[in-house]
Amino acid sequence: METHGVTEYGRDAGYWLIPAYQRVAGAPFERVPDGLLDGYTVFNDSRIETDSYAAFAQLTWNITDRLHLTPGLRYTKEEKSGRYAATTTGGLTTTDSAYISRRNGIARPQAYDASLSDDDLSGQVSLSYDVSDDVLTYASVARGYKSGGINMAGIPNLPNGQPSLTNAVVKPEVVTTYELGLKTQVFDRRLTANLAAYRTDVEDYQANVVDSGPGALRGYLANADKVVIQGVELDAFARPNQHLDLYANVAWTDAKYDAFANGPCPLERIGTTTVACDLSGQDLPGVSPWAASVGGELHGRGGFLGLPGEFYGGADASYRSTYNSDASVSRYTEIEGYTILNLRAGFRAENGWEAFVWVKNALDQDYLQFVSVQSGNSGLVIGNPGDPRTVGITLRAKY
Repeated sequence: METHGVTEYGRDAGYWLIPAYQRVAGAPFERVPDGLLDGYTVFNDSRIETDSYAAFAQLTWNITDRLHLTPGLRYTKEEKSGRYAATTTGGLTTTDSAYISRRNGIARPQAYDASLSDDDLSGQVSLSYDVSDDVLTYASVARGYKSGGINMAGIPNLPNGQPSLTNAVVKPEVVTTYELGLKTQVFDRRLTANLAAYRTDVEDYQANVVDSGPGALRGYLANADKVVIQGVELDAFARPNQHLDLYANVAWTDAKYDAFANGPCPLERIGTTTVACDLSGQDLPGVSPWAASVGGELHGRGGFLGLPGEFYGGADASYRSTYNSDASVSRYTEIEGYTILNLRAGFRAENGWEAFVWVKNALDQDYLQFVSVQSGNSGLVIGNPGDPRTVGITLRAKY
């Protein structure tokens, strides 16, 4: 696969992307001149080749009528090779080494080759027991594998200006999960309830990080030594009668960087000499400690425009507690918890036609989908707000 990209900066880019700096300790802070990046153009070319092979097998051994053992294995072999090259042109003509260094922090000529070859034997084993026709318990252990990769969009540089090739290759991610669970159906199977407790250990967790050097705009994949995720989940579905469907689920999750000594620094800890920060013990980004949802649909037979079918109306509510959305776990990238309510009502015809009106975010909740720190240590924090209350009509057909 090949990609080719062109990025060009304008006159005001330096103001927004390059923070004020000191040439020497104790000297006044100064900004780069206007136009340092005016017309500065970066040409990126990358090429990567991947060969992947896998073989897998799974079987179930019915030890007794109620006790079942299900083992499975998968063997994976992968080889990857890539080349990245970036060239630059344009920008303010200058011989000032400080200005040139700052501009190179945004993007500099860089070229490197990298390759990896890896194989893995993963699998799982599950033991289940039918307590009755409607109650099942199980325990499982599984080992998963996520292939390694090559950073093909630029990597940090060493103090001598050469690419840090240790950052070019991302090691494979190995996941081990232990789970205990209970699955039940009661009240003549009108109520289904499932409970699961689990622990997941992730070795060499692949995290998206950014170069914390001043002005550096590159982001890349890196490995955290270990991540631990554990939690409990409960979900239920009920059909009290032929006209009403209900569901609910709740999850508690404790997810942390167990060991990440060479992690990306949060914005508030970045300084002129900062290289990396120890994030061990910090919460894993993107994971809410608590999450829950509840909803249902009421439906009944009827006709519309001469077509037989059913009318229905439904509501769905979901909740997430406060969480952090950036790999650096900065205090500026924390997202407050929120609840979203969605509504719908419509008609389903037996011949496949359907028409319904819907309301997303019916309570017009203000919330953020993500918050992140802009690469380059400029102090810019960016975020994507969630959709406001939105009303629409959908018509669709199935054949």
